[in-house]
Amino acid sequence: MTKGTNGRFPWERQKKMTAASYARDLDATRDLPYGEKFADFFRLCEQGERGDFQIVVAAFPEILGDNYEELVSNLWRCAKAGLLVAFANKEPEAYPSE
Repeated sequence: MTKGTNGRFPWERQKKMTAASYARDLDATRDLPYGEKFADFFRLCEQGERGDFQIVVAAFPEILGDNYEELVSNLWRCAKAGLLVAFANKEPEAYPSE
């Protein structure tokens, strides 16, 4: 990256980045309202925005949303907090796209 930046984005900073993992029980939370379903994720993003960590790690994309709207909204929430998102190299047993 360029050296002329102010380090606004985590990958522009010259220090080690830390990560926090996020998980949820897909079956138990699938039918809950959005705000209730992702309340723990919202708190996690608030902690990241305070600088506690710079990367959110989830096992697979479905953890961040059961549909397109939820996934995009939660990715936006991460971006707004200045967090990077990483997905582990693991797939759910019944991958929905197959």
